[in-house]
Amino acid sequence: MTLASKIIQMAFREGNLIPIGSDPTAAEQSEALDRLNAFILGVYGSELGENLVDWVAPYPQRTAPVAANYPQAPYPMSMDASVTSLPLSPSASNIYPYPPKNSRIIFGGVSLTVFFPEQPEDGSRMSVVQGSGAGDGGTGGSTLTLDGNGRTIGGSATVALVDPLEPMQWLYRADLADWILVETLGAADQLPFPPEFDDLWVAMLAIRLAPRYGKTVSPDTKMTAGSMMVKLQNRYRQTQVTIYGSQDIPSSLQSYLTGDWFQ
Repeated sequence: MTLASKIIQMAFREGNLIPIGSDPTAAEQSEALDRLNAFILGVYGSELGENLVDWVAPYPQRTAPVAANYPQAPYPMSMDASVTSLPLSPSASNIYPYPPKNSRIIFGGVSLTVFFPEQPEDGSRMSVVQGSGAGDGGTGGSTLTLDGNGRTIGGSATVALVDPLEPMQWLYRADLADWILVETLGAADQLPFPPEFDDLWVAMLAIRLAPRYGKTVSPDTKMTAGSMMVKLQNRYRQTQVTIYGSQDIPSSLQSYLTGDWFQ
């Protein structure tokens, strides 16, 4: 992986803003680093991969009135009107520890382990944000353990986060079998992408910097930016359905009425 400072230096050379063998000044590097971060963070969910979908852990309780039956018809009752077992109750199925790829895990403040997807695609993303913390009464201190599920997360098999936690996001690198932490880059930090995409960041950064120096971007730089963006989109396209809708299956009796569920 390439250092952000190297991308910045090459972008200045791409626009012929500095002589060969020279480096931008500290002020120039700082300005360019801001633009580089803005561009890289902006590709997630648009040019690269899918937008994230909320996944609450532990599974939330339905709070609709008793008469509500969205999104399904009333739950089936037996002939003597006793309630049959729920198909997907949190206590029975425990689906919340197994989010699909491209999920935003909303941590509810109950110590638990969540497994990252077993078959992520190159460029899949996972995120964690703090929920209400109601599970621990709002006192904090609960632990969310993230398991790489056969792969690593930042080089480790598991990662333990303590409530309250800061928002975090990871990008899956298939060539490393590792979930790379997505964060704002410093000049000495490595880009989360493989070196074959360096020309994209260099060309796009040169395009963003040119107006600030009264320069015109060359057609070759624009062509390189366009062709490399296509390669990025093709490389990280998510080819499978990312969310299968299990979060919409009612998980408590209050979501059903009496009657025949199958009609």
